[in-house]
Amino acid sequence: MSAPNGKGSTLELTGIFKAYRRGKERFPVLNDVSLKVQAGEFVSLIGPSGSGKSTLFRLIGGVELPDQGKIRIDGSEVTGQSGLISYMPQQAALFPWLTVADNISFALIAAGTEKKAAKEQAVQWLERIGMKSVSKEYPHVLSGGMQQRVSFLRALLMKRNVMCLDEPFAALDALTRSDMQRWLLELWEADMRSVLFVTHSIEEALVLSDRIYVLSSAPATVLRELVVPFERPRRSNVWTDPAFVEMKQEILDLLEAGKAERTRM
Repeated sequence: MSAPNGKGSTLELTGIFKAYRRGKERFPVLNDVSLKVQAGEFVSLIGPSGSGKSTLFRLIGGVELPDQGKIRIDGSEVTGQSGLISYMPQQAALFPWLTVADNISFALIAAGTEKKAAKEQAVQWLERIGMKSVSKEYPHVLSGGMQQRVSFLRALLMKRNVMCLDEPFAALDALTRSDMQRWLLELWEADMRSVLFVTHSIEEALVLSDRIYVLSSAPATVLRELVVPFERPRRSNVWTDPAFVEMKQEILDLLEAGKAERTRM
């Protein structure tokens, strides 16, 4: 069974500036940020806390407007338009009054699937991700990792070719997080949706991504774009590769340098 809408789309942000006003003061958050996610590519954003990564997602989702700059999907300008991406927040976004299966069928119905077919497909999808046994349970009885699986599946089943994932595994313990990373890669490699992924974990970015954009402290700018050289499917022990260790140190150095530069400004 394939996801509803096939391959990914190209997402491009050009010259994005964003500031917020608090009283009479103006606080810049994003400073001339440009980045691109090719169709079917997995790209991560990594930067210090408060560097504007979540703000970027609000701009991409059309919830807010940039002060300057343009957002394009497949070459068409979509700045300020909503409903064009699927989004997964840090905490599982599930309806607590619906069962697990009904949470999934709701997403399918919202994507245009007929109600009866949606219920059947929900069970099939839950079986595919190894969660058929909890299909009739309510979200509050599930572990954090299981809730995130259901939340990701909801996002996957939306008819959107661009997915924005905002630190979806940040609240999980290390072992569950590692399991979720492998699971996410398996589903993504079968579907090849375009993904923009926010994380604070350098290791997570290196394990998952095709490319990484390293952001400075706010007002954020792109410090460097890095191509991740490890072939897919990723080896489970890729973190032992000397190149992995070197890239991790390079990103750490970039983040430290970016932090120091902002401190001097």
